[in-house]
Amino acid sequence: MKSIEEIVNETPINEGLLYDEMIQKLQEAKENNTPIDEGIIGAIAGGMLGATVGPKLMQAVCKALGVDVKGTFGSLLTSKLVMSSVGTAMGWRL
Repeated sequence: MKSIEEIVNETPINEGLLYDEMIQKLQEAKENNTPIDEGIIGAIAGGMLGATVGPKLMQAVCKALGVDVKGTFGSLLTSKLVMSSVGTAMGWRL
């Protein structure tokens, strides 16, 4: 059975590709005169920000709470998948 760390490190998130896809979608919407839902933009930006900044932020939270970062719970809190999901949910609401 694979550990959480192995699963997280299997498929790294390519921030450049996410950014390029977002720009492409915005250009398509502009060409088609489609109104842009700001919630989607916020969700995309939140997901990218959560994936890039979130793990370091959560490492600091783990240290403050006394949670071992290399343990199961610490690995879950600092994973890019979890942080991008949290960022997406927050970006969608804002």
